[in-house]
Amino acid sequence: MTSESNRIGALGLHHVEGVLLTWGWGFQPISQENDDGFDGIIYIRSKKFNLQDPENQSQQSWAFTGGLIHVQVKCGTSYISSQNEKEIKLRINNLAQKKEIWGKSPIPCILIFVFEDKRNIQYSYWADLKSKDTYFEGNSTIISIPLKNRFSKSPECKGPLRRIARASGDYAEKPLINIRSLDSLNGSLPLSLNGNLNYSIKKSAITFYQQWKALGATNPYFGRVIINRTGWSHITRKGRPIGRIEASFNLLPIAARIINEVSTWRMLTPMRRYENRKDGYICNIDFIGLTAKAILSGRNSSEVMVVLKRETRFKENEENNSTETRLWFYTVYEPGRER
Repeated sequence: MTSESNRIGALGLHHVEGVLLTWGWGFQPISQENDDGFDGIIYIRSKKFNLQDPENQSQQSWAFTGGLIHVQVKCGTSYISSQNEKEIKLRINNLAQKKEIWGKSPIPCILIFVFEDKRNIQYSYWADLKSKDTYFEGNSTIISIPLKNRFSKSPECKGPLRRIARASGDYAEKPLINIRSLDSLNGSLPLSLNGNLNYSIKKSAITFYQQWKALGATNPYFGRVIINRTGWSHITRKGRPIGRIEASFNLLPIAARIINEVSTWRMLTPMRRYENRKDGYICNIDFIGLTAKAILSGRNSSEVMVVLKRETRFKENEENNSTETRLWFYTVYEPGRER
């Protein structure tokens, strides 16, 4: 015999495991006698496949990235204290004690809330248990679940959780780019952009980018990377805040070294297939990331990501004989900041 609360709790865990399985991520439940405020651990994984035959499922796999998240799961409308268009407020018993436990975890912690509406349609959202915004000052029982934090099978829901999982990664395991002590490009490109009143940061970036394009870029894993208007247009796209554009400008010298040195990578987006093109090619396009810990001049070290656009194309009916892969520099940013 099992209680109704146990049945509902099992439904919540089953839902969470189903979403993660769809994403290709792992979930390790924690037994009740050892839970200590957690119901499981999420393992962040990234899809790997054969570039020459990306549709061949027998050559596809999911590799652990190193990202981990502790999870507490709550299921059922009985937890809801109130709700509006922006958030759901949950009543959590013994919140002060649980908050202390969550705070002791060395990795990110989230609470996933699962419930059904009157039509028996299931919804789920999550909250960052280490964020001050989750709690209400002076209230020892209520937490906030933002409705923007959807937890569903849609691929776009993975991004925010992947970002907070970076906190569980060890910087020491990432490639180190320290151009103060070693420049892998041997001075062929400037180490920084020096804008001033007479020569703006944009002019410096344009000069650097032109030099970089003329020099070319080669990655130790992928080979040639094209430097052209693809990256420049994305960085300077209309509507992007000036501050973020300038931040990317200042990271261009680091981006050149990351492409030149870093061979580890991960997929950032699912592969999309484009057919019926005017040039007669069928194209598979996705975006991949190269990440390194960079020692930046005049400030603390920072994680920097370079995004590459990858196109694998072939003529229809010639897929096995004439596959061609090209890569373009697309953008550079610091994952701890907005893009």
